[in-house]
Amino acid sequence: MRLAVNAVYSIAGAAIPMVVSIVTVPIYLHVIGGERYGALLIAWLLLGYFGQADFGIARAITHRISALGRQSRQQNAETLWSGIAGVMVFSLLSALLVYGASGYFFSGPFKVGESLRAEMMASRVALALCIPVIAITSVFAGALMGLERFKLVSAGNLVSSIAMQVLPLLVAYYVGSNLTGLIFAALFGRAIGLLIAAGGAWLTMLRGQAISVSLAEFRHLFTFGAWILLTMIVGPMMTMADRFVIGGTLGATAVAVYTVPFQIASRSAMFPYAVSQVLFPRFASDSGERSQERCRSSTVLIAQVYAPMVIGLSCLAAPLLHLWIGTKLDPRSILIGQIVITGFWANAIAGVPYAYIQARGNPRFTALLHVAELPFYTAALYLLGMNYGLAGVAAAFTLRCAVDCVLLMGAAKLWTREMAARLAGPVALVLLSIVAGQMFQGWVGAFLAAFVLGGAGGVLMLVQMPDEVRSQLDKTALARFLPRWTAKAA
Repeated sequence: MRLAVNAVYSIAGAAIPMVVSIVTVPIYLHVIGGERYGALLIAWLLLGYFGQADFGIARAITHRISALGRQSRQQNAETLWSGIAGVMVFSLLSALLVYGASGYFFSGPFKVGESLRAEMMASRVALALCIPVIAITSVFAGALMGLERFKLVSAGNLVSSIAMQVLPLLVAYYVGSNLTGLIFAALFGRAIGLLIAAGGAWLTMLRGQAISVSLAEFRHLFTFGAWILLTMIVGPMMTMADRFVIGGTLGATAVAVYTVPFQIASRSAMFPYAVSQVLFPRFASDSGERSQERCRSSTVLIAQVYAPMVIGLSCLAAPLLHLWIGTKLDPRSILIGQIVITGFWANAIAGVPYAYIQARGNPRFTALLHVAELPFYTAALYLLGMNYGLAGVAAAFTLRCAVDCVLLMGAAKLWTREMAARLAGPVALVLLSIVAGQMFQGWVGAFLAAFVLGGAGGVLMLVQMPDEVRSQLDKTALARFLPRWTAKAA
């Protein structure tokens, strides 16, 4: 039950910012324009990538504290202080990298008007200052996750994410749309999240404990975190490579055309990602057999629960995007959205074995897997992008996510005949939803397609619900809402 409550907190912390993001995108496009919004998105991509400046320490702290348990208060405090000390040094180095990397990209490869280019160059200091704030916030949040204090983590993420979306928009509307001001506003939003995370860590583990930094403890964290770091470098590199390729070849406007549907697809995936985040400390603290069984049932559950949402959004992509963006919608965004949300569905499924493999002490595998995938993905981006444009880039992204999912499930030893049978139906329905979304782009046809295909996905979810999940639901008030015929699946 506690796991379910934590999942609700985590999902709430992701869902509300997703709604805010959906609402603010058309406002941004209206207030600052497509080209300037594309430039702002690139700045946020840089923050997202170099914001991994905790060198994997946040994930290592979650793993370490979940293994130590709640009773080791002094050891938990020493772990956290040691992590903070190391991350402060690393984040300052990363801030210098952001300053240099953004200067190179903004001054040359990125296609943008000269007046906007000057603003982007001037915003580098603000971008660099964001890095230590993001990194230290991640460490505090990682410690709270280790204690399964997801209510505090979600509160910080909720406030910070909303502030990061809304404050730059308020600055643009009331002060001006200069990029430096917008990024400083986003920095202030991030700082609010840092204060909440730090306050939560102080109340739960640091209050009453002496400040103690241990080189041996940091070495332990870094040993685990080094492989996490490699994953965090290569993984986001692959996730963001598509938009950097588009920005370097087609310009800022094309980035906006691609990123608008991409952003909505990624936001929808916050639901299953939030569940995977909650599972990580449990995977670390459970016994080996119990942990793998939890991984197997959670993988099926994520695939089946997320599938109807993906199907509905794919079928309704055209009317929803027209309603959302209006006359400024580029028709190419419809197919892009349908393709990339399929990729995010595969990526969400992969998130469970990904968390399991790392939590069981093997972050080396996930790191080397992403390193091995990188050259193939780069080649796919180039070949499909050159031949099929933005839709080809989206297809390369989705293909990479699917391959990643298959390989991670294999490494976690999840593939069985039963597992394949439970995933075959949702896979077929998700692919059919792309076809249906292209065939029916009016409200009536798209809604009927979403109802039929999404309903079929819902029936499959009820019929093929994992035994463990069904037994847990039978103990709750939700059992009365489940059809009786689904009990046979348990």
